[in-house]
Amino acid sequence: MLAQLVSLLETQENGLSLSEISRAMNAQSSAVLSMISLLVQKGKLIEIGPDGKCCTTCGYESECNLLAARGKRYMAVPQNHYRLSHY
Repeated sequence: MLAQLVSLLETQENGLSLSEISRAMNAQSSAVLSMISLLVQKGKLIEIGPDGKCCTTCGYESECNLLAARGKRYMAVPQNHYRLSHY
């Protein structure tokens, strides 16, 4: 099911919200959120804001009115994207 989730998001240029993913996978939001959290932690997915920018970079995630109103979106990490490893 994790591979199905990544495949779904690879086809979405602007990502999907939790409710959109749950609907597309015909699964409960709580189960999907657990999978999303794992995939974000593993670097397979990224969280983006409703404006299409990365939510984890500004530092004001807890105070963001736009995020509170519209929620996060998730997208697959592009194949040409690489992560810097921490030593």
